[in-house]
Amino acid sequence: MKNKAKILALLAVGMITGSALYGQCTPDPACVDNDDKPGQFCPLDLPKGAINVLYDETVTVIPPGTFAVADLGVVTILYIKIDSVENMPAGIDYTPNADIFYPGTAYCIQLNGTPTEAGKDTLAIYITAMVDFLGGIEVPVVDDTSIVITIEETLGIDPEKGSGFQVFQNVPNPFSELTRLDYYVPYNDRIELNVYNVLGVLVHHESEVVPPGEHSFRFDGKGLQPGTYFYRVAYSETSVSGKLVKSR
Repeated sequence: MKNKAKILALLAVGMITGSALYGQCTPDPACVDNDDKPGQFCPLDLPKGAINVLYDETVTVIPPGTFAVADLGVVTILYIKIDSVENMPAGIDYTPNADIFYPGTAYCIQLNGTPTEAGKDTLAIYITAMVDFLGGIEVPVVDDTSIVITIEETLGIDPEKGSGFQVFQNVPNPFSELTRLDYYVPYNDRIELNVYNVLGVLVHHESEVVPPGEHSFRFDGKGLQPGTYFYRVAYSETSVSGKLVKSR
């Protein structure tokens, strides 16, 4: 149930604009589980951002179908909508691709903007879940611990993760022809880069065995059509997903 509570918080973040203008994001086909289990979202860890560097990430969400409510027990969720949110990083906005999120369907939330201040922001989120009880009642939900976004002065190795595998936001993004995707590996092993289009079709693959340390993929996308692409970097038994935006 803890994971489902985090999903409710994530949905709330995506609806903060409260307007009729929805995000143009597309659910990441590399993240949507084939079993279509409710309560899933991807990526599990949001990439860090840096001051004056465009932050553009997509979170894929499959809303949960049930939720534990005090005095009511486990109830069925009909849909979820936002009330308010606080403590967003300066310069970044969140926009969902729908006004209401229904269980059993994949949605996405676009995180976009240019950060202007460094820091770690813990979002305070207030949402309303419409639950199936006595014909349908609205239940307020507050989450102030699940979603954290970190903005640094510059991008680099995360000291909190020690010598663990790390992948950094590609630069530039958007890009016209070439973009660089930096990563850090703690030991000698094979690493792979797969790039997909919005239909989930693999458009690029490369792999190599690298020694411990910092390395880069230099992705040449000049032969691709403008639009959104998704990448997955796989190393050992771990993978990290993200978004590439090809400009005209």
